[in-house]
Amino acid sequence: MSYLPIFLLLALAVALVSLLWHFTGALAWAALLAIITWPLHQRLLKRGYSRPASAATLLISLLVLFIGPSIFVFNTVARELRTLEAALENYSRTGVPVPEWLTQLPFGAASAVKWWQEHLEQPGALETLIRTTVGEFMPQLSSAAGAITSFVLANALFLFLALLTLCMVYLEGEAVQRYVHSAGTRILQRYYQPVSRLFVLSVRGTALGLCSVAILEGVVLGIAYAIAGAPAPALLGIITGYMALIPGGAPLSFTSVSLLLLGQGHPSAALGLFCWGAFELFLVDKFVRPKLIGHQVNLPFLAVLFGLLGGVSTMGVLGLFIGPFLMAVLFWWLRGCEFDVEEQLVHNDPAAKKIE
Repeated sequence: MSYLPIFLLLALAVALVSLLWHFTGALAWAALLAIITWPLHQRLLKRGYSRPASAATLLISLLVLFIGPSIFVFNTVARELRTLEAALENYSRTGVPVPEWLTQLPFGAASAVKWWQEHLEQPGALETLIRTTVGEFMPQLSSAAGAITSFVLANALFLFLALLTLCMVYLEGEAVQRYVHSAGTRILQRYYQPVSRLFVLSVRGTALGLCSVAILEGVVLGIAYAIAGAPAPALLGIITGYMALIPGGAPLSFTSVSLLLLGQGHPSAALGLFCWGAFELFLVDKFVRPKLIGHQVNLPFLAVLFGLLGGVSTMGVLGLFIGPFLMAVLFWWLRGCEFDVEEQLVHNDPAAKKIE
């Protein structure tokens, strides 16, 4: 038996991985978005859209869905920063009076009030404090600004490459599918069909779980913001919903709003909002999201939970999709490697439905 073909195949694989290593994230996101949105692309084609028209419609929708709110948030933050700048100038001229809640702290109130009177209550003291603090941290701030700029530019490039790749997949979908199926069949042989079907089901199930949970958290926490008395609760709820699409986004959102309420002198509302947000986050992340994701591929609760946690901890956001897929493959093997995936899912869960 000649090992030359196997060696050449491995060498080609290593060369391709080395060549595309820095762009694997963009290619992976393009593949995931193509799988998630492919049914919409097919529906548009059936309604008479041409391939370029369907691709343009879906790409513009994705840009509006994800980039539009970001621009809106940045504009809102810019306005708030201008308002904050005006408020700081006013407080610098008049001084910042000691807030009532500071005098009611259970411990350390006297020293905190004394520090406030020395550094904030006197006219001009706030400006001096800001200049001193900024001067001390200027090297760190400059380094952080450079790192943030590089991060934003790199991710903008990855986003452009991902959308460009996604556009090409929409335009040449049949050829891409033919090449992928041919390569997968040669490599995995009879296992390719069930494994590829599990991948599609798990990716779409994860997308359904992420979007459903994001909408749920945006609505529930938006109502909580309104009850707690936070300013612009509807806007904050929308921001929280979009932030919930990424790991750690939701807790960052309701913690920030809690700190805002605390700074406005509402410690009870801040504490209540934080406790409710933590409780709601625990229920959603540990029960609702795994149930929505696992239903598509008939995975038990713990399998989805560990797949999500393990995927995020090892591969970042992409791990949210890869983790459940690997667990789905594991349980497919444990259940006997049925080659008709839909039949196996229905056999194990009568409520499971085929996703076209």
